[in-house]
Amino acid sequence: MAVGIYGTIRPSDVSIDDIDVYYSYQANRETIANDFIALDASEILSYNYLPEDEEILGNENILEGVYDLRLPASVFGQLGIYSIYLKPTVATTTIIDCSVLSSLPSVKGIVLDTNDLPEGLRANNALQGYRFEYIDPDTGNKIRNTVRYCVTANKVVPVSENVGNTSQSAIRYRFDDTGTLLFVQLTPSSSSDVKPNAKPFIGNLDQTVLISNTFFSPLVLEVELVANTIETLSNIVAGEQIKDVNNGILTYYDEDRVITQQFNIYEIKDDVDDVPLYEVKEKRTNIDETQNFNDVTDDVQ
Repeated sequence: MAVGIYGTIRPSDVSIDDIDVYYSYQANRETIANDFIALDASEILSYNYLPEDEEILGNENILEGVYDLRLPASVFGQLGIYSIYLKPTVATTTIIDCSVLSSLPSVKGIVLDTNDLPEGLRANNALQGYRFEYIDPDTGNKIRNTVRYCVTANKVVPVSENVGNTSQSAIRYRFDDTGTLLFVQLTPSSSSDVKPNAKPFIGNLDQTVLISNTFFSPLVLEVELVANTIETLSNIVAGEQIKDVNNGILTYYDEDRVITQQFNIYEIKDDVDDVPLYEVKEKRTNIDETQNFNDVTDDVQ
């Protein structure tokens, strides 16, 4: 029996609201980029759609995995190198308890207040698959390389129960869809067989957590804005040009015979022998409109 090979890459259909966009700028390769600046993803990203004849009945016809990126001149207006960073949106909240379920004391999790979460993440299991990272309370920095993933997230209410055979009580949680708290089970959260008494870290009371989606992988795009394109260079090398011999002006034109660049052409001669020493091609800062291609050629004809 043959074993088939299946693809594992799924085109992302992530909402633009779930994408954070940042950019940095550097004038050239020899300078260090400035600090990253946040952008509004909805202003530079947009969806692509399937043709109408391929629309799936009852579903939005988004072409998965393909988004349009706009670079507004108000932001990307200088020549140089821009690094554009697209990453999953991050929500910040605080752990209000680390406890267990009343019906399943072996299941340990963290408790979050739904009022501190974005509206789209408050429903049962809306956080399923999301990534959890932690802030070090002593330094205020993110704890590096410490990541947990949400297995389940359900609304609960607190209940007070006796602990063992003692008269002491403890707060545990019971599933209740009317509750305003979420009991979040993370992975890994269970001990290994090798060291059963060592519980994996899933967070502490009052610790700040960073919650982000896993709908797509972060992406860095490098965009370099230059003075000339292949088309403009082609016009300079193989396009039309006129050299005004009397005035020493060399003019280049595009395919529509519009002036693109002008240069002054002259010689530097020896003061004594009047012998040419250098031929100079100097870019003009002001365009001489009398060098219009059609006007010049019509006058000659």
